[in-house]
Amino acid sequence: MISKKFICALALAAAPSLVAVGFAQAGPPNGGGHHEFFHGPMPMLIGVDLTKQQKKQLHEIFKDHRGEMRAQWQQEREIDRQISALLLSDGAVDKAKLAALFKQKDALHEHDDQGMIDDAVKVHDILTPEQRTKARATQEKLESLHEQIEELVKPPHGDEGEPTP
Repeated sequence: MISKKFICALALAAAPSLVAVGFAQAGPPNGGGHHEFFHGPMPMLIGVDLTKQQKKQLHEIFKDHRGEMRAQWQQEREIDRQISALLLSDGAVDKAKLAALFKQKDALHEHDDQGMIDDAVKVHDILTPEQRTKARATQEKLESLHEQIEELVKPPHGDEGEPTP
């Protein structure tokens, strides 16, 4: 039986090729899909009018983070290359080395998560109480609309197992 980790490892082995195809077809990463609109990295900014000073501060926050993220993406690509090479090599796969590479990727993701948390706190601190109130109201409306859309498009009860025509 094939384990989930093995399937993930195979997917990672093919990832560089798939990513290249995806970039060629879809354009820049994070192109603004509808999920990103509702759950993007800074939903607190949706519908908020910012002052020139606040825009400048946000630009600096994101500029600083962007440079760090580029370096991290390069590290991830190198780890993915190593994983691919390991999985595509002749002979038995060195499971300990594979696990170590996955741990390295997990550490990079944790670092990225902490960076996003830090940025979100900085953005929070830039906004005035009135702006946060407006953002909260906008977010609640968006979530309500999202729930209404999901309710409208879900299949009728009892038809979950039936194919749709």
